[in-house]
Amino acid sequence: MKKFISEKFHIIILILTLVLIIFGLISTNLGINDLLKSPKYTIGEATSDWHYKNNNGVGIDYKYNVNGVTYSKTANVSYQKGDQFLIVFDSVKPDNSAILDIYSIENYLIDLKIPKNGWKYQDVPFNIDSNTIKKYVQDWNVEPFEYIQK
Repeated sequence: MKKFISEKFHIIILILTLVLIIFGLISTNLGINDLLKSPKYTIGEATSDWHYKNNNGVGIDYKYNVNGVTYSKTANVSYQKGDQFLIVFDSVKPDNSAILDIYSIENYLIDLKIPKNGWKYQDVPFNIDSNTIKKYVQDWNVEPFEYIQK
C-alpha cells in the first residue's frame, strides 16, 4: 500500500486539488444563487486602503451593518479608507454580500436614511437595475478564489 501511494502521489495530489477547486466553485455558485434569491441593499464603508495581503486577502477591508450587526469583509476593489458604496447582501444570511461598485452613490449620501435591515429592491433611494446587478454579481464571482475566502 505504501508503495502504491508513493508511486501515485502526484496523481493523488492532482485529484485532491481538482476536488477542492470543484467544491469551491459549487459553494461559490450556491452563495451567488442565495444572494440573488433574497437580496437586500445597504451602504458599506471601506475601513482600509488597498493592501496586498492581510489575514483576509488582497484588496480593501470594508464593513456594513444589518440589524445592528457589523459585517467585515475584504474585496478586490479599488476604494480608499472612508469611501462608501452600495452593497447587495443575502437577507437570510447577511454575511453573504457583494460590493456593487458599478453604481456611484456619493451624490446620494447626504441625509441618506439607511434602514437597519437594508432596503428592498423597490425601496433603494436611487436607480438600480436588477438584471444589471444579477449579471454583475455572477460575472464578478467567476473568479472563485476571490470569493471562497469569505
